[in-house]
Amino acid sequence: MDSARHSREAGRPPRSLVLLASAALVAGTGAALWALPAAPPGGWDATRGIRPGVEPGATPTGERTPAPSTPETLVAARQTVAAPAPPAAALPADEPVARYRGFLDAAGEPRPELLRAGVRSFAIGHVVAGPGGCSPRWAGVIPRGGEPVAARIGRLRADGGEVWPAFGGPYGQELSVTCENPARLLAAYRHVVTALDPPGVDIEPAEPAGPVGGTGTAGGAGTAAETGAAWETVARRRAAVLARLQREARSREGPTGGAGSLRVTFTLPASQDGLRVADREALRITREAGVEVESVGLLVPMGSGPTALHGLAVAARAARPQIAAALGVTPDATWRRMGLAPVLAGSRDLGPGEAARLAAFRARNGLAWLSVRGARPSEQVLRILTGPAPPASPVTRSHPLPDGYPTP
Repeated sequence: MDSARHSREAGRPPRSLVLLASAALVAGTGAALWALPAAPPGGWDATRGIRPGVEPGATPTGERTPAPSTPETLVAARQTVAAPAPPAAALPADEPVARYRGFLDAAGEPRPELLRAGVRSFAIGHVVAGPGGCSPRWAGVIPRGGEPVAARIGRLRADGGEVWPAFGGPYGQELSVTCENPARLLAAYRHVVTALDPPGVDIEPAEPAGPVGGTGTAGGAGTAAETGAAWETVARRRAAVLARLQREARSREGPTGGAGSLRVTFTLPASQDGLRVADREALRITREAGVEVESVGLLVPMGSGPTALHGLAVAARAARPQIAAALGVTPDATWRRMGLAPVLAGSRDLGPGEAARLAAFRARNGLAWLSVRGARPSEQVLRILTGPAPPASPVTRSHPLPDGYPTP
């Protein structure tokens, strides 16, 4: 027995020495992780420079935290948001494109009814400019004890969902508006993409209400020419960043072994006249910069009454040739590059009958996806919008149409 205990292969160290070395390795690794810089070189202060190509390495708050497997990400309502779990395995190549894109407010309540209805594609927003103008953060304020954004993203991915960060929105300013330094703007966008590892990003520019970017204050006095020139500058800054990020994504290996990708979509307000002029120009500038824009979603206010859906159809048909011209595609191909998102004032504005007609409109014209903003529709409505197209037989409408009135 003694000979067995004392005999070992030549070159194998004693067990006690192995255990001691393992403990030292763990301690040393932990120390190295804690010693990583807590903020990108130069910090997030807009008055200080940053070298082009330097990626942010930690939280904008400057707190020192252990480095996770993916970089720390954004500041959400004065709260550091950890990077979410890795995405689930990619869907099979023959899996149909998502029919519905759910929207999640980063500071809002969870939406379990979306998962129950079968929604698996989500936009979460909004990412806006933080202190200094070049630091990304989540808009809104997370209630005390609320679930961190990264935890929500991780749960959605575990259930097979894909989550896109949405930049801009109505509450705060988009990074390309406030961050005039191209290198720092690229670093801010790259920080979000690296940390969240999304399949794509959605851009929701704010309304160009006045001069921006050093020519005045948004909403202040200024000529139309000044406002247009300022917003063109913003669009060019953003387009350059998106083009760079798509090139970087293509240079990496994707989850299925092929080339990687970063999909880009826009979500823009639309009316019976289609898109705003500034948004049409932004799409054109983005395409000319070399960005592949996958789709353009239309935010259309939806009222109540028998003619509410007709307004959605009018806005979509008005925007179609405008998007075609901006993206350089044929009008027929534009339907497949369009999403439609009615904005509800009340949950009863979109009943099961209207939802069935909207789903039929999507299927008939080949729209890329549907969504709903504003008030929350019922779960029955969500199931109709996320499911296959209904049959062509007549459906029961919540609001009967007048005789002879055109339908979507």
